[in-house]
Amino acid sequence: MKQGFPTFAAILLIIGAIWLLSDLKIIQIVNIPWIPVILLVVAIGMLYNHYKK
Repeated sequence: MKQGFPTFAAILLIIGAIWLLSDLKIIQIVNIPWIPVILLVVAIGMLYNHYKK
């Protein structure tokens, strides 16, 4: 398995952050309430597992 930058986790983190900002009414995007939290948790877990060695 290639040991590069965790691109998928970074994408999930960015999408989750944008969705969370939308939920907090900082930016305006149509949203689904729990998706940002789920995406952030998954992305942080993936980043943690990638750098945990």
